[in-house]
Amino acid sequence: MGLLPGYHPEHFEAKPKAGLFQDLAAWFSLGSDAWVRSLSSTTVQPPKMETSNEPLRLETLTAQKMLTMRKPQSSPEALNPSPPFSRDQDITSLETCLANLPASAMARGRSIRPARDLRLFLQSQLEPWRINRIDKYLWFARDRLLQARSLHRHAVVRRQVVLTENPSEHLISDYSVVFVKPLPEYLLSFDFWEHHLCCDHALYSDACGLLLSYTWLVAYKIDFDMAREMRLLPEGLTWRAWTSLVAAFLDHLDASQGRSLIGKRYRYGELRMSRVNYIYKFVPSLWLSADNPMRGFMPTSMWNGSFRDRNIARLLGVFVFFSLALSAMQVGLATSPLAEQSAFVDAAYGFVVASLFVVALCALCALAVLAWHVRYKIILPWSVGPKEIRGVYDIP
Repeated sequence: MGLLPGYHPEHFEAKPKAGLFQDLAAWFSLGSDAWVRSLSSTTVQPPKMETSNEPLRLETLTAQKMLTMRKPQSSPEALNPSPPFSRDQDITSLETCLANLPASAMARGRSIRPARDLRLFLQSQLEPWRINRIDKYLWFARDRLLQARSLHRHAVVRRQVVLTENPSEHLISDYSVVFVKPLPEYLLSFDFWEHHLCCDHALYSDACGLLLSYTWLVAYKIDFDMAREMRLLPEGLTWRAWTSLVAAFLDHLDASQGRSLIGKRYRYGELRMSRVNYIYKFVPSLWLSADNPMRGFMPTSMWNGSFRDRNIARLLGVFVFFSLALSAMQVGLATSPLAEQSAFVDAAYGFVVASLFVVALCALCALAVLAWHVRYKIILPWSVGPKEIRGVYDIP
């Protein structure tokens, strides 16, 4: 009889039924591949006990059921997902989508030809990779609403919709601005999904997430009209065709495990740009991988003067606080009651030393920021060649 690793018959003789189930659960929690193979190839039949065997058979079946739940078998539909809508809701053809692709595009600082490297182009257009790097901290940057506001609600709160082709900037909101990526035409083609998106799970989930975000943005007829005016939707799309496609897409998410089909970024609605900037500035793991951690995720201004003004205001606030504290201590030391208190004198001495340390640290940080800007604004442009400056890599 095949036995489990570490199995001894005396366990079943010395322990009650509850102990048997705990042992099986403990062996199951080990997660050993060898144990899984041995369990699948052998049948565990514990020795007969004086009491009824029915609870033991029930517990054995329960453990086997738990094993089945732990190791689910992937279905062919999960490995090869289908397009999120049927061919009846097809808006455009595959040939039209490929013909309307740009001749060249930028992908992470590189100039590529979409006709030659379609997968890299789709990654640059669908994958919000800069947001995916901080997916563990998106709870801090999310808006109070789990879903994004519709377009007419942005107009109500006096927000300007700014178009962007960067998927990482999609639904990033500032005080009076929200960035929106136009809906690509190929996401409305059944054949394009079938040939170029369903075969890649990462692209599939990002494409489903982008399409889901437009079900939030374009919810009413007035949102559809605003999207057409802003050129967020492809030309020739009608309101009836849009509602039919959205209904089929939402039915597809309801029928399947919708959360697993959606990318991590689109499990949140709008993200606040100021908080995303804080994440990029204060998470140490991003300092070496970010292009310029001084600017954060998306700087509000590209001018050095604006950067200097923001940081000088903060430094002045720190210096004013320390100046007031040092002045108050100086006045206190000039009075005889406080000058005779050794505790106050020691505290004043420690605060003075700490103030000098903070001033030196601020000076070093200012020099580091200056050196970083010199590297990115002066040294780096001179170190690369004309080909890299033009961004020409894949064009012969």
